[in-house]
Amino acid sequence: MPTTAHPDVPQITLPGQAAAAPGPLDMTNMYLAHYGFRRDLGHLLTSAGRVRLDDRRRIAALREHHAWVLFVLHHHHTAEDETVWPKLRERAPHAVGVIDALEAEHEACDHWIGESTDAFRAFEAAPSEQGRERLMTALRTLADILGAHLAHEESDGIPLMMAHITPEEDAAMHQGILKEYGFRKLVRLVGWTTFELPADAEAHLRRSAPGPLLLVHRLTGGRYRRRMAALWG
Repeated sequence: MPTTAHPDVPQITLPGQAAAAPGPLDMTNMYLAHYGFRRDLGHLLTSAGRVRLDDRRRIAALREHHAWVLFVLHHHHTAEDETVWPKLRERAPHAVGVIDALEAEHEACDHWIGESTDAFRAFEAAPSEQGRERLMTALRTLADILGAHLAHEESDGIPLMMAHITPEEDAAMHQGILKEYGFRKLVRLVGWTTFELPADAEAHLRRSAPGPLLLVHRLTGGRYRRRMAALWG
């Protein structure tokens, strides 16, 4: 399905982002999620590496936040697996090698999602330096594999989406994702996606984001920032 009838949309650019392909889809939500995964896996690595073994409350909070990041990642990847890749397979058969690779990268991430989850649970249940080392290895490997996948998606996957998925289809996919959250998780998602943004990205959101999102950001952003300051230490 061609998308050339739609004008290009200004795209947000965030730290760590590999590319910002031109096209008719507003990829703000995608790029904010990618930024959040990169940012928080980095924070988790740093904090897990220095948290005191007797600080059981903070270890539990870090484990819970790791679970939240993986919850967002699950919905992010599921939408691609169930909606994006099948459409691209049908409409862009010349790019089947790229699509196969992106799907395989999801599977590679799944292994380290499971390993980091198990390692965090074990570390929370019985903190030890040996458990910390297992956790650090799992988090570091997940960050590396996921980071490479996100860069591949930004460089090669998103241009395919721009060419073969319409804005209406993209909007419907995002609405489907949001229905999986519920109100409380949606409020947390707004705080998560808008945390530690550079000034130019904040300005981009003020220009382009829906009014309700900006209102939630204004009302809850400060509380989220305080919560994260306490978590990361």
